[in-house]
Amino acid sequence: DLSEAVFYTRMLQEQWEITYYQIYGEDMWQRKPEFGEGTGDTLGEALKETVMDTLTEIHLLCMHAKEYDAELTQEEKQVLEKRAEAFMQDNTPAVLEAAGADKETVKQFLEYNEQAARTAAALQAACEPEIQENEARVGKLTYCLFATTGSFDAEGNQTPFTEEKLAQIRKDADRFAERAGELGDITAAGEEISHTVIDVYYNDTTDGGAHELVAGAARELETGGVSGVIETQEGYYIVQRVSDYDEKASKERMEELKYLAREDFLAETIETWKTETPLEILPEVWDEVRVDEVLMEH
Repeated sequence: DLSEAVFYTRMLQEQWEITYYQIYGEDMWQRKPEFGEGTGDTLGEALKETVMDTLTEIHLLCMHAKEYDAELTQEEKQVLEKRAEAFMQDNTPAVLEAAGADKETVKQFLEYNEQAARTAAALQAACEPEIQENEARVGKLTYCLFATTGSFDAEGNQTPFTEEKLAQIRKDADRFAERAGELGDITAAGEEISHTVIDVYYNDTTDGGAHELVAGAARELETGGVSGVIETQEGYYIVQRVSDYDEKASKERMEELKYLAREDFLAETIETWKTETPLEILPEVWDEVRVDEVLMEH
């Protein structure tokens, strides 16, 4: 349905302009995107790719709503009718006109979205991931960073450190590492020397958000051990392998792994449906939907 494609395109175009206009400028839709993994050469092509992927998933999920007992009730549709009214009031006339939006079409598209979301939730709820306890078992490391990347002002402009400043940072890092080793407690060293330390939960398959060299160094330490100075592009790290098992964090990691497994199950199921029920895209029609001019006033 061309009207549906136009609607989703203009709604997403509005969102992207709010997010990216300050980065890309007036000719943003002709600029090369600096994010994503699509094949679009321009931001406009990337947006249209995203729209088509989204529409494909929505329609496939809606086609299977009855199968997963996820159809909308009349009461739920009435709630969406009120949301459609709010949508018409909240968006500018220019955006609504470009999207070809009126209350009835907006209500229909909201129903599609809600139906797809409910089907996706029901599909994921039917998935029972088998995650072994040892896969979720995580220990705790604590690290601190002496940054060498320079200073930044409120606008994000960087000023590199002087050689003298960099030399002092290295001395401070050496002193911190020595003191943490003496105390056998990096957190206590941080309190004594007034330097921020960060807790991270990790195992053999996840670094927990820590720098890979930091997590790697922690794995080589004995439990309770403190490293020397670890040099990286960001600066100097010191890390302590605090524990090999943290009960609370391990439970949270288990829930995270189950969530990721359900996300994978949903994506794999949709890919299977795409193969079983390919949706036809008419290039000559889709090409009529152009994203080459800024929609909103800035």
